[in-house]
Amino acid sequence: MAIKRRFVPVLAFALIILPRIGEADDFYKEMMLTGGYSDKDNWVGQRGMRMNSVGFEYYKKFSNEFGDFLTLDLQMRAAYDSTADSENAFGVEIHNAWLEHKFGLGQFVKLGHFAPAFGLEPAVDTHGTLLQTLAFQNIGFKKDWGIGYRGLLGKYDYEFAAQLGSGMGIRREDGSFLLTSRISTPKSGDTQIGLSFLYGQTLESSQPWTIPSPDLATDKSTRKKRIGLDLQKQLGIFDFKAEVAAGDNDGKTAAGGLTEFGYTVPENQNLKVKMQVSYWSNDWGEKDARDLTISPVVEYKINTSSTISIGYFHDIYSSSGEEDRMVLLQFYYFGL
Repeated sequence: MAIKRRFVPVLAFALIILPRIGEADDFYKEMMLTGGYSDKDNWVGQRGMRMNSVGFEYYKKFSNEFGDFLTLDLQMRAAYDSTADSENAFGVEIHNAWLEHKFGLGQFVKLGHFAPAFGLEPAVDTHGTLLQTLAFQNIGFKKDWGIGYRGLLGKYDYEFAAQLGSGMGIRREDGSFLLTSRISTPKSGDTQIGLSFLYGQTLESSQPWTIPSPDLATDKSTRKKRIGLDLQKQLGIFDFKAEVAAGDNDGKTAAGGLTEFGYTVPENQNLKVKMQVSYWSNDWGEKDARDLTISPVVEYKINTSSTISIGYFHDIYSSSGEEDRMVLLQFYYFGL
């Protein structure tokens, strides 16, 4: 019976929701297939919260005689967790589910499920890539439910979000909430710098999906305070990204950083090589509470819709006490 309860929402998603939305012109199909080998877990079908899945994105702008005034984005995937038992292996991930209304020149209000206004995550697209930002380690999730505002603050871009602090699940427990804000230089040009602030009490879920409602890893929320700085810049032939963040979790100092270099092969613009180094500690005073990973990745764009990537993830330090080495191969499709 438990398997049936878990599987029914996934089956409804695949047989009812997908075909109906798929009739629209603004409908994009999506598929992610991942597999590899880990020293710790042997053959694996995912890395962390990123797993094999199939889904869609429906993105539409609504206009009148004065131009665009409303944007809708709905992005969902049916996913399989290869590390879970059969009763808990299937779920529906709701990534983007928001409406954004334009009030005037450069002023927008957003309602739904979207990225908190902190760090690199709201400024870059990591949905289909092996390499990620610090969002999972720093905040605990990439998207959250709530309301946001973005606009101009003088010559700078500004955004603010008030959210539930629950991530993928729609719930508020133990006083959870999340307040974030980010001010950045304009996105035009080859350099963008962002300054971010975060304050809240966040929940930790055991599953990375919305349907069925994910279990909580603990019934206690974590009080978090953060300040962050991020940078995107063109350094000669390299695309460079970096972010650092520091603050505390329930009074314990938390901090970390990430750097990433990307190089597009001139003779083959579809081939890109990336190198990322990430470090994070949830307890700066405890040397065993740190994670340091080096990750080279090669991406090849097969066509406008399909990309294949291979990556090597080497833990120098791991807070779990088990440093791992993992090779992953990923195929990602996103297109009409």
